Amino acid sequence: QAVLRIDTQLARFWDAQRGYVVATLEHSGGIRSKRSNLDAQVLLAALRGDTDSAGLGIASHAMMATVATLVRRFEPLYGVNRVAVTDIGGAVVPMGAAVGRYPEDIYDGVGTSHGGNPWSLATSAVAEYHYRLAMHYVPRHAESGVGSSSSNLGTSSGDMARYLLGAGDLYMARIARHTAADGTMYEQWTARTGFGRGAVDLTWSYVAHSSAARARARLVAALAA
Repeated sequence: QAVLRIDTQLARFWDAQRGYVVATLEHSGGIRSKRSNLDAQVLLAALRGDTDSAGLGIASHAMMATVATLVRRFEPLYGVNRVAVTDIGGAVVPMGAAVGRYPEDIYDGVGTSHGGNPWSLATSAVAEYHYRLAMHYVPRHAESGVGSSSSNLGTSSGDMARYLLGAGDLYMARIARHTAADGTMYEQWTARTGFGRGAVDLTWSYVAHSSAARARARLVAALAA
């Protein structure tokens, strides 16, 4: 009964009118600027919780829509996203959008005078999401009802997994562009220039990137099996 009650409450976070999973319900106090109620913490919770409770798991349509909305909202907010390619090892590589915490964020890593910035850990989370979603389409790992949906689009499960691998790599390229040559990571990247800002060597930045890298390695191994 307790689980059913929790699932019932979790299901309320899906906002059909807005088309994404909201961060809070019955908001009272706190940060008044979060008008959209769209927040990367929802994605972080899905990755760490790793459950499909109330249909809010990684492969759920609700989470797919939420991640797509996050990327769509953040892409035009930051000037750095106007640059869509970077150089990695002498090769020109396309990049995904840099992603922040929530669209109305005003904290810039030092104060609130310059507006919000993209965050390394949020962008890593988007990369990890694509890799872990792809695992649902690897033929021998695909869950019922997930891999089969890709065939309705005329695409095999394996092709969809490889497509999502490439999508995740776009965000890893973005992280590489804004990470120092010696591997130093910052909490945030300045929205206009892409230089590091905020906490230097924030543990969470490294953990989020390592988690994405591990998810990628597992996906590559599964595709090769």
